[in-house]
Amino acid sequence: MRLLKLFVAVAMLATSPMIAAHAADKPAKVSVTYVSSPFNVPSIIMRKKGFLDEAFGALGVKTENPEITSGGAQIQALAAGAIDIASVLGGTSAILGRANGIDLKVIAAYSRSPKAFFVMTGANGPGSIEALKGKSVAGPKGTTLNQLLAAALASKGMKLTDVEYLNMDLPAARAALLAGKVDAATLAGANALQVEAAGGRILASGEGLIAPISVIAVRGAFLREQPALVAAYLAAHRKALDFMRDNPEEALKIAAEDQKISTDDARKQLPWYDFTLAMTDRDIENLAGDQRFMVEAGMLQKTIDIRADLIDPLAFKP
Repeated sequence: MRLLKLFVAVAMLATSPMIAAHAADKPAKVSVTYVSSPFNVPSIIMRKKGFLDEAFGALGVKTENPEITSGGAQIQALAAGAIDIASVLGGTSAILGRANGIDLKVIAAYSRSPKAFFVMTGANGPGSIEALKGKSVAGPKGTTLNQLLAAALASKGMKLTDVEYLNMDLPAARAALLAGKVDAATLAGANALQVEAAGGRILASGEGLIAPISVIAVRGAFLREQPALVAAYLAAHRKALDFMRDNPEEALKIAAEDQKISTDDARKQLPWYDFTLAMTDRDIENLAGDQRFMVEAGMLQKTIDIRADLIDPLAFKP
């Protein structure tokens, strides 16, 4: 009997670390960035309607939503393990991160929106892209807008070094332009509409220059270790898309209130975006084109195989 009790005690001690390790398999919380601008309606709906909290809550996991809008900052946070899911990440930022050795994977497209990005000037500012030579341009570096500026300049035989490019987020760039502190700015969404309403002019849009795609990216380890949580996230995102389809006016109202714009301005912006979640071969081709452009522009030295190195097969599922 004493031997039996000893055997049971030893067995319990031997298995208890396994039990603890299993309990630790599922994190207490998941960190998902919240990026509502320029006009990320699915993210706004997911948050306002509580779809993500509901999906993770059903699995006993809490969510935190740091508002990290810079692509570079999101990449750094993924690398540090500070966030698990970058909910809206520019394709160029994803490529740069992966090319620099960051363990990340793209699990879905977020949006395609060449018509939503602009190089703008004030009412009395330079009248053309060529006229920006030697001028100051504000905007977020390392983003799709950075790529647009480079592409717009390249279309006129110029380079980024031909302008003074000042790194600012969208609200700061808009404010600097309206205050006359810079000659031009790269803007999108409501920030662009506000400049236009104040008499500002569009020098170039992304249409015909770039084929920008924003993606949803995750830490590679998180994808490998927590597939159920990744699936829950995508289910919440699809629920937001379904809500937008089934309740278009309510969705517009919610998005307009979040962005502090009129419903009419929200309605004007919505057609600029394709929020289809599943990636396509065309998306891969566009990302490959973005990579080639970054190499030519001196923004990237090491290249990757877009499909094999960056995109998880999950991204092609509807």
